Amino acid sequence: MKKLIINSKLKLAVLALAMAGVTFNCSDYLDTPPKDIFTDDNFWTSENNVRTFSWLNYDTFFGYGNGSGTTADFYFHNASNIDDNLAMNTFVNFNTTANATNANWNNYYSLIRRSNLMLERVPNVAMDAVKKNHYLGVAKFFRAFTYFRLVQEFGDVPYTDRYLSQNDPDVYKPALSRAEVIDNVIKDLDEAVLLLLDVDDKNGTVNKYTAYALLSRVALYEGTYRKYNASQNSETYLQKAKDASLAVMNNQSYALNPDWKSLYNSVELLGNSEVILAKRYISGMLANSIQAYTNTSTVQNGLTKFAAESYVTVNGLPIKQVGGNTQYEGDDNITKTFANRDPRFSKAFGTTDYAYSDKPWNGLTSITGYVFQLYNNPATSGSEVTTIAQNHIDAPIFTLSEVYLNYAEASAELGSITNADLDMSINKVRQRAGIAVLTTDGTNAMVGGVQINDPQRVSALEQLTGIVNPIIWEIRRERRVEFMSWTAMRKVDILRWKKGDYLDTTSNPDVVLGARIPSLIGTDSKTKVNAEGYVIPYAAGVTREFVSPKNYLTAIPTNDISLYEAEGVQLKQNPGW
Repeated sequence: MKKLIINSKLKLAVLALAMAGVTFNCSDYLDTPPKDIFTDDNFWTSENNVRTFSWLNYDTFFGYGNGSGTTADFYFHNASNIDDNLAMNTFVNFNTTANATNANWNNYYSLIRRSNLMLERVPNVAMDAVKKNHYLGVAKFFRAFTYFRLVQEFGDVPYTDRYLSQNDPDVYKPALSRAEVIDNVIKDLDEAVLLLLDVDDKNGTVNKYTAYALLSRVALYEGTYRKYNASQNSETYLQKAKDASLAVMNNQSYALNPDWKSLYNSVELLGNSEVILAKRYISGMLANSIQAYTNTSTVQNGLTKFAAESYVTVNGLPIKQVGGNTQYEGDDNITKTFANRDPRFSKAFGTTDYAYSDKPWNGLTSITGYVFQLYNNPATSGSEVTTIAQNHIDAPIFTLSEVYLNYAEASAELGSITNADLDMSINKVRQRAGIAVLTTDGTNAMVGGVQINDPQRVSALEQLTGIVNPIIWEIRRERRVEFMSWTAMRKVDILRWKKGDYLDTTSNPDVVLGARIPSLIGTDSKTKVNAEGYVIPYAAGVTREFVSPKNYLTAIPTNDISLYEAEGVQLKQNPGW
């Protein structure tokens, strides 16, 4: 199978064109590309050039990060990407003031401009009509994906679907409402699925079903965002999410991989039946550092108490089930903690003992005691694992398991979920995991004829922003556990459900607690525990406040606000900033 290896001279040409296409609201334009490489006037001459230009778009997928970087969709946090599953090895708080610049803002608009350039130039390239349509679909996919991420992060944003010259009056346009941008995103994806090939380079590049998977994600996001954040009509979007999910689910080429862990630790995901799109890391071309950060003396980021307690026992019942759960053995020690629990718990974090500063496990320590094992692969070893920027395990970007859970959640949010819906979606994921399947009467959730009654669902924390019914609660739990290390996804889920208080250390103190190690109570260990024995990962008095509505969006970069003002256009700052 061919790999995405770009001829170096052609790549330089494409990079020059990409540099010429910086953000449409920024003044840094490259007016004259070097004369010894391609220009916009002579580049668009062949399918090969079009394909090569499109390859640069794939850099927008963070995956496990690039090189030594920690800008990633998994494991790592920063001030704009905090979740409640993992505690970082140093405390991360929200920004309190608006930044002058924002890398995502600039990079996203750069990609949008490249996509708009493709959409204007490709129709005039002499190439097969089917392939021409495919690359138009690729451009629409990336434009949609990028505007979607802009809306998630910033809300109302400037929008253009044209390739703008530096002096075009539309370079500085007022922001479009987030709702209008999302509708444009969905329109792009509806068109993309009609243009894209069914298969192109297996799951290494975008195809029709990648677009359906993104449409499923976008529509579920918008439906639940409108329901919980804006009290607006959500049914149209939720139904759209179901329909897009079904398009993928009905494609027999996709199937769950028997080994859940292999989605996250495989050297090669190309052709994996569950992975709709993968970010590939190839020796000598692109590497990451996720194994190195979890297999060396660097203190690991650790699972929080709040997340650990979300793992059910194999009978499908929560550990604090009202009336009791005979399979739960408590958390007096690590053996009991993992006993009879959802097998994904031990596959991701299972060790023979907790690891902390006073007592490493196999040379590893964790800020919360739970040791990450998810990215380990017996086929990789030595310096290939322990050296920064030398890891080559692939990262999933879109998976069938996500599509299954999107379908289940959309069905539940519509209030029409049936046992047949569960069996064709979430129960496939649970069966693969090794836990009991769910049944429902449309509102309640049952396992083995026992109604699930989780006191956490009606806790004071949940009451802050609204209690959901039991079947929605269990679907959300499943999504959390299935994608426990997918920090970017979890953060977006929290915000679309309007559950920002999960990240607040006062409202939710369990988000800054770790494993229970009662043997440390009353000792002079460097690792501190509370009166019940739960690890306190940070210094006394460290707090994080989630401020609503401020922290539901990132601040618009103040430099861009000033640029717009200089052109007589108001670019409004987000609430609270």
